[in-house]
Amino acid sequence: MEEMVDWRGNQVNPKRHGGVRATLFLYLLVVVRSSVNAANTNLVGFFRSTHNMTIARSVILSTNFGGATWILSIVGSFVADSYVGRFKAIFFFGPFEVLGYGLLAFQAHHSSLHPPQCNIKQSNANCESLQGWKTLLLYLGLFMVAIGEGFMRPSTPAFGSDQFDTNDPPQMKQKIRFFDFAAFATCFGATFGLVLLVWVQSFKGWNLGLGVCALFVLSGLLLGAFGSPFYRYRLPCGSPLTRILQVIVVAFKKRKIHVVPEKDVEDPELSDLSTDTNDGETLSHTKDLRFLDKASIYTGDTSAWSYCSISQVEETKSFLKMLPILFSSVLCYFPFALFFTLTAPVAATMNTHLRGVRIAPASLYAVSVIIQWIILVLYNRVITPLVARCTSSKYSNVTSHLVRAGVGFVFAMLATIVAALVERKRRMATDPKTLSFLWMLPQFILIGLMEVTSFVGLMEFFSNQLPERIRSLGSSMVFCIVGLSVWLDGAIVAVVSRVTKIGGDGIGWLDGRTFDTRLDLFYGMLSVLEFVALLNFSFWARKYLQGQRSQ
Repeated sequence: MEEMVDWRGNQVNPKRHGGVRATLFLYLLVVVRSSVNAANTNLVGFFRSTHNMTIARSVILSTNFGGATWILSIVGSFVADSYVGRFKAIFFFGPFEVLGYGLLAFQAHHSSLHPPQCNIKQSNANCESLQGWKTLLLYLGLFMVAIGEGFMRPSTPAFGSDQFDTNDPPQMKQKIRFFDFAAFATCFGATFGLVLLVWVQSFKGWNLGLGVCALFVLSGLLLGAFGSPFYRYRLPCGSPLTRILQVIVVAFKKRKIHVVPEKDVEDPELSDLSTDTNDGETLSHTKDLRFLDKASIYTGDTSAWSYCSISQVEETKSFLKMLPILFSSVLCYFPFALFFTLTAPVAATMNTHLRGVRIAPASLYAVSVIIQWIILVLYNRVITPLVARCTSSKYSNVTSHLVRAGVGFVFAMLATIVAALVERKRRMATDPKTLSFLWMLPQFILIGLMEVTSFVGLMEFFSNQLPERIRSLGSSMVFCIVGLSVWLDGAIVAVVSRVTKIGGDGIGWLDGRTFDTRLDLFYGMLSVLEFVALLNFSFWARKYLQGQRSQ
């Protein structure tokens, strides 16, 4: 509470500022953001129908946009914690997202700003693609959306968390309820966006659909701003990344100092001066990554960039030892974004009517969200106790988190296999219109199971294993996993598209006009890659657990 002020910079009044009343203004922002983000999974359709892009180019652009948004979330978290605060990160950078959607809607509305309309689905269509300064206009709109969402994504839940005093047991319970309601609002908003916003985009025009997205985000920001007099504002106090960087820099500066006896590391006279002993847990020295121990050698200078306490060094060691889990998870996560970019164009070639009602193909993604919704409700009551019993040991928490992530990656591998089989059936059909798009339902059920198990498992793993002072990095590490995996998707599509052009007629697996693509082979390749990535993740997870048991 000492780090909190009201909107005028004065000390907060617990009876007036913060609490449940303050978070009510944030829930609508969560709903509109999640609905718009869910509708962004339909952007491949925008690139193809409005800008006449091939499947390969559309997927690459969509994954680059998605990856940039996730990586900018890490930048936004750092800037908010270190410089501007979470409120300003939301309400200063949020309008960039409104302007970005407005620019995209403006470009979609005026025919002079995009190529002439063409039936991109025909295999013999010779459609003019987006080029020149019109491409820069599209990139500018997407970049503005990525900046706005990238800064709001980590700051919104963290700002909601700031409205409760964790030292007060009743408010701590209210804080837990806030995250439960925020998860509910996220699922509700995503379902709304995938059903209604996607329908507007697909059947009423992209100019109207993107304009509605801009209005949605604007309304959420305005309503959130109305709560300004009731919020608690946390003063910027630095990022955990700074603590880690300090250790690495100081250890490098002292690299020429020979290793000294352990008793000479961290001068005893500094124990009373170190703030680490008062601000959080005190960590004991370990023998791993000994090159970092030089950062805690006392040389007479106690500035932050010349000396680090043992606890700070151990925090950095804990972070670095988790990096193999992070990078191996990136390889396991890469099928996730491809399902949300490749499926809608393929489903559009099938029968999309359900009981006489025409359904937007991208609305299939709502199945994944509904599965997550159900699992989240049952998670604490059924799944957590069951996994805890199956992995009962001193390290059951660590094991269960990694097991959950691993189970999610198994679901991802099964989803790629099912997708390959369904695509094979579609290609063998005389007329794909005779097949219902509901054939793609099983793979989205598996993807929903994958996301809710792996995402939650990784989030809990990083949050529980990181030391207290850098625990807020847990969400940023998961954001990094998703962002890098989405970028990896774009790289895989680009490489496969180029390599498969060699020989034959010069047409790659993903260069056709939907009907003649070889997505069945592409999904089969993803299944093999996912199996190898799963083995790699299992190796590093086992090695991490062995390291924990040896300490």
